[in-house]
Amino acid sequence: MSDSNHVWEIDSFLDPILCHKLLESVQSYREKVPLPEIYRPLRGRSLHYFVINGKQVAESFPELQPLYSQIKLLAEKGSELPLQFMKHQMVGININITPPGGEYRWHYDRNAVTAILFLNEVEGGETEIYPAYRIKLKNKKHTKLQKMLDGFLMNPWIRRWAGRKFAIRPQTGKLLFMRGDKCLHSVRAVLGDRDRINLIFSFEIPGEINPQEEILNDYLYTKQSVGKSDPNYLP
Repeated sequence: MSDSNHVWEIDSFLDPILCHKLLESVQSYREKVPLPEIYRPLRGRSLHYFVINGKQVAESFPELQPLYSQIKLLAEKGSELPLQFMKHQMVGININITPPGGEYRWHYDRNAVTAILFLNEVEGGETEIYPAYRIKLKNKKHTKLQKMLDGFLMNPWIRRWAGRKFAIRPQTGKLLFMRGDKCLHSVRAVLGDRDRINLIFSFEIPGEINPQEEILNDYLYTKQSVGKSDPNYLP
């Protein structure tokens, strides 16, 4: 699937045997290291998941770094953008664990391209995407005005009228790419009794600066209260 270089997939990118080995490594890590349960209740769809952040990945999953480099080349080719690894190590490679009943809010990413590598199949937990949906205000990405515009377009009634939605279900070894800063996306609630586990690889355009970097990291990786429902924007 592709939509003007905004969303594309590679089926069976990673062998199921390798996916299974990574799942075993994740489970072993979870048994040793308690992970924060991130829960930010929101109307419509909340943020509810566990995460192994990029610093933890660098220390305990060094085998993912070559994969990060390989996927970067594919991300550049598919997006036709010059990309670099994320400056902030915590963000570069994440392992997201969405428990039964967990979900991930509607949002845009801080970075240009995001790749999702699904390690297992579960009931529910589809990634929903509106490709190329965002109207970005030039040089105003983090302003209140951009927040108002983004909020208006996220309204369910507006989405039904103005958007075209794809739903990609988790499949073992599938690699999904998207222009995360332009594609509105979310994760449906996971059903059944199995965790949805996937790897997130993030890439940014050289020179990009995010003034909300630290507060956004607190929001996504800790239980710390940040005093706002979406820290992507300036106060």
